[in-house]
Amino acid sequence: MGIFDFLKSNVSAITKIDEVLYSDINKETFLSKYFIPRIPLIIKNGAHDWPLIKLWTKEYISKNNGDYVCTVISDSRPAHSKIKTTLANYFNSHKGKSTLTLDFDPHKSPFFLKGLKFPNKYFSKKSIHRFFFYHSVKDAGTLPHVHRDAFNILREGEKRWVMFDADRTISSKGYAMMMKTYKSYPPGTHAKDWFKKDYSKLSSKVDEVYECIQSPKDIVFIPVNYCHTVVNTSDEVLGLVVEVIR
Repeated sequence: MGIFDFLKSNVSAITKIDEVLYSDINKETFLSKYFIPRIPLIIKNGAHDWPLIKLWTKEYISKNNGDYVCTVISDSRPAHSKIKTTLANYFNSHKGKSTLTLDFDPHKSPFFLKGLKFPNKYFSKKSIHRFFFYHSVKDAGTLPHVHRDAFNILREGEKRWVMFDADRTISSKGYAMMMKTYKSYPPGTHAKDWFKKDYSKLSSKVDEVYECIQSPKDIVFIPVNYCHTVVNTSDEVLGLVVEVIR
């Protein structure tokens, strides 16, 4: 039994994030049951026929979009990274590191738009606010943070997710917990350490804790202002996060 399995077996009051097959949900159900009320969801096999699933290998990206500027990350606070290089150089020269590259104008980045499928049940081109391309290694991840409504589309690997509502006006306990975590885990710290030290305490400090495992082709919906922490449980992960305007 690994450390994460041990911790999971000793934590109560964990809600498993709803899982639905792509074929079993329509747009109206997604909006009324999950998007509007802000409920996390994992759509199993949701991106099985999306171009990024078929095309996005490291070799393909390096060959066709290797000059795209990305960040190089060594911790679990990727937004603070100041180190930049090209995707081709990242894949060739930064083994054991991660990248999470933010772009505010996806409409000028055809590489990423070509990876998505339109129309889909969840968002349109017009609703995209920004996106994050990511590649990372085992035990890396992201520490607790929030952003707009988002869809995490996993092409390769496996990721473990923990979420709780941290909207300041709806869940004061969640918001306070998130702000405390920012101070406890500044740049230079790692998500795996949060899981070891604070995961087991979380359910006693916030109203409800959600958790899931994301596999290739799965899409995770993260509602706006839901604090989430992610750790990679496979050797590599690669995918895209699309953040949308509600």
